[in-house]
Amino acid sequence: MKAERLKNTITFLVMILSILIILRLYLPYWALYTVNQKLSDMGDYSGHIENVDIDLYRGAYQLQELSVSKIKGTHKVPFIRADNIDIALSWRALFKGEILADIALNSPQVNFVDSDKADNAQSGKGGDWQGVVEGLIPITISKISLNNGSIAFRNFESEPPVNVQLTELNAEVSNLTNIAGQDGKRVASLNLDAKLLNSASLEMNAEFDPFVSNDFNIALKTESVSLPLLNDFAQAYAGFDFRAGTGEVVSELKAADGELNGYVKPLFKKVDILDWQQDAVEDGDGLFQLSWEGLSGGLTSLFTNSDTDKAATIIEITGSLNDPKVSAFDAVLEALKNAFIEAFDNKFEGLKPKSDG
Repeated sequence: MKAERLKNTITFLVMILSILIILRLYLPYWALYTVNQKLSDMGDYSGHIENVDIDLYRGAYQLQELSVSKIKGTHKVPFIRADNIDIALSWRALFKGEILADIALNSPQVNFVDSDKADNAQSGKGGDWQGVVEGLIPITISKISLNNGSIAFRNFESEPPVNVQLTELNAEVSNLTNIAGQDGKRVASLNLDAKLLNSASLEMNAEFDPFVSNDFNIALKTESVSLPLLNDFAQAYAGFDFRAGTGEVVSELKAADGELNGYVKPLFKKVDILDWQQDAVEDGDGLFQLSWEGLSGGLTSLFTNSDTDKAATIIEITGSLNDPKVSAFDAVLEALKNAFIEAFDNKFEGLKPKSDG
């Protein structure tokens, strides 16, 4: 009897082990098929992954070589691309009786494309992103990490073509499932740093309620950006280029119940726009182009503080998220204030409470 019982036990264990091995071998192929089926139906966009790897020990799976592109139009770059997306159970949360997932994206890329033709433009509009995320990650997300990513703004049809990039982008979004406080709100956080045009640093910090889209605080700051590196963008969208100069941007935005309050403070130093030898002789610019560049350069000189050699202004932003208000007149007054009264610096102003009046 003991021998028979031992034999049955061994047979049962072998069967269970065989089933687990078969599941382990089959599961990646099933997951690959299921994920690609989900990615193929994303509204105006369609995606594909090359491979799925299952790590049962870690309670994780990896989506490898993800690519998402717009269906219509002629596109030279995908809208989203990532070498590897690791989706893993949070063991710390699991020990507390919660099922949460941490996500890490390695080398993610996002390419925004501007175009006069709507089919060729890529902004993410028209994609069922929420449905895809819920389908691929059917459990609650706790933390998202981005490692060595990039974001590009491109225009393949402009003259010259435009390609402005944020590279070496690292970010972490945490506390996405933070318990609501006494005021009933949850506070998640975003910390991001990157290189703008492969040289200047950019930092952004934000706090927001992950379950509410109209409440957030954002602070953003860039270091000195070499303006000549923006010449393709300036030529394509403003009709002039920079010979020299640097630029910085400081901004704070706050939204509460959909009401927006904030500012953007651009600062420019030692800006030189018009170069006769380069523009008239080498580039062959016409009279209208030279006149526009000369006017732009003259206005920059007018608004430049003689002590700091900086041209700056503060652009106030108010109103609702759906209809923000920006006053060009106030921006000009602030620029004149910087030039003749009090020079601005690259420090945060601090958001002041909105008056009831």
